[in-house]
Amino acid sequence: MAVILRMAFRNIREHKSKSLIIGILLALGALILVVGTAFIDASQAGIRSTFSDVYTGDIFISGISSEGPVSLFGVSSPGGLAATPTIPNYEKVLSIVKSTPHIAGYSSLATGFAQLTREDSTPQQANALKRTIQSQDRFLFLFGVDAASYWNLFNQVEIVQGERLQPGQPGLMISESQRQKFSDWLGKPLSIGDTLLIQGFSSAGMRLRELPIVGIFQLKEQGASPEQLAYIDIESLRVMSGMTVGANEPIQLKPEETSMLSTDNADSLFGEDVTVTQGSSTGIDVNAIAVQIAQESAAKPLQADEGAWQFIVAKADSPRNVQRTIAALNASFAKEGIPVVAGDWQKAAGPYGQSIDVVRIVFAAAIIILSIVAIIIIMNTFVISVIERTSEIGTMRAIGAGKGFVRGLFTAEATALALVSSVVGAGLGIAVTSILRALHIEATNQFFLILFGGKYMNPIVSAGNMITAIVVMVVVGFIAHLYPVSLALKIQPVRAMQEE
Repeated sequence: MAVILRMAFRNIREHKSKSLIIGILLALGALILVVGTAFIDASQAGIRSTFSDVYTGDIFISGISSEGPVSLFGVSSPGGLAATPTIPNYEKVLSIVKSTPHIAGYSSLATGFAQLTREDSTPQQANALKRTIQSQDRFLFLFGVDAASYWNLFNQVEIVQGERLQPGQPGLMISESQRQKFSDWLGKPLSIGDTLLIQGFSSAGMRLRELPIVGIFQLKEQGASPEQLAYIDIESLRVMSGMTVGANEPIQLKPEETSMLSTDNADSLFGEDVTVTQGSSTGIDVNAIAVQIAQESAAKPLQADEGAWQFIVAKADSPRNVQRTIAALNASFAKEGIPVVAGDWQKAAGPYGQSIDVVRIVFAAAIIILSIVAIIIIMNTFVISVIERTSEIGTMRAIGAGKGFVRGLFTAEATALALVSSVVGAGLGIAVTSILRALHIEATNQFFLILFGGKYMNPIVSAGNMITAIVVMVVVGFIAHLYPVSLALKIQPVRAMQEE
């Protein structure tokens, strides 16, 4: 074995040009693997940290929908119109959460979607605004929180102006960037106490609410999070999302309005001719109708279902206990026959969590393609090397070297070259990621926030990723040498010795 290794390293030195080509390819592959996995790990760690620390904790409990998986963003249904289920038998579910070991804290939550609107714009003004203001800038992803417990569980929200929502207090908390966008769109500066007309939409329809701004916030750590996030009191969200049980006040009908209910002759209700006169129309003012609906809704507010919550979020006492706690909760829910399910942050993140899987799939596909190309190039280089060494191989065979010796020699050459090159490439990968971290490159949009796993580029290199990169490149080098070895073993000793 020692003889084979000495000969392998000697052959690598004697064929410097071809060894260099193969080594560069293997080192480049290792570098790409280290840097690529560093970005993927940073992205996953950033999203996990953001959702665990800011929105969902370690454990996410939701109802079950037949339309698709449930996340913070609703139900991922084909049509996108499925209603987010509320937690059935909420009090029982909450008692199970309270009695489950390793849960350090919990809170309840509901989410919804809305858009900022205005009551004083004409259709012409609205069309002009659409050309300058993107509709997504007025979009709101609403968090209806249990103010009595939510702020104790999540402390990453920093108040810039005003205060956090208090229990029973109606209103909105918007981010500093939202305040600037909304101020530009409304044409006036916004401050605490100003009211916003919010149009909520869900599978139950659209409802308007006029709510005061109670707080302006920013996140202490800006990670891969929904930039449209705003906090709202849970009662308003329940009404806007259709989680209602009726009206606050009883409806009284006059005797003449109920007289038709006691008639014995149903045909008499349709005995008279009805003449419809078409009047003149000056068009429909959608904004005026919206304002009127808001005023009527305010005059006769719907009564929210006070027991309706879509999610329960909780934190574990240790990261090691997260999965066992989720399993214990699901076992308790199944035992009680309650159609709810517990999951981790990735279940809660929904599309954001899936984005990591997409990145991993794309990266894996790129690595496979790169590996195939590298194998072909390295194989061709090895083939040329074998052809140039025909006389050498014939001489070894003629003096008694068996096929196993020749095979071992080429395997040792390929493995040694791949090992050294991949270690160098992995080291370069560490250097590249260190430089990228030192540059402190800032994410300029939501895509880069997800890719970077936070506001700044911060690739994470782990020992496991380095070992994986080295092993993958050694395997690539081993596979690439198999065909050239088969060619070498087919060379007849006498004929090989006649080659120059």
